[in-house]
Amino acid sequence: MAELVVDVDSVTVQLSAAEKLESLHSDVTVPRSSVTSARVAVDGIAEVHGLRAPGTSVPGVLVVGTFHAQGRRTFAVCHRRRPAVVLELTGQAFDRLVVTVDAPQAVVDRLV
Repeated sequence: MAELVVDVDSVTVQLSAAEKLESLHSDVTVPRSSVTSARVAVDGIAEVHGLRAPGTSVPGVLVVGTFHAQGRRTFAVCHRRRPAVVLELTGQAFDRLVVTVDAPQAVVDRLV
């Protein structure tokens, strides 16, 4: 499962080898200053909308990759309708990151 690593200057979505294959993407790192908001979503999969390109999706099981909707790009790594961290970004290749993690509130607390 992906990890969200929060450093002083950056936030990194560290992907497993399987997730790299599913998303056709490597780890995603953004400057911490580009995060405009951070929140916990009860169901990460429900937060992801739009056309998947590239990536993998199995309804209700996983969404991994890049999703395009209404002129916005979301990078998502969500498994089994679990809680996720939703990061809104500015000035980056992605407008949002949505990632299921074991302790989403702890990640959000580190960002606020």
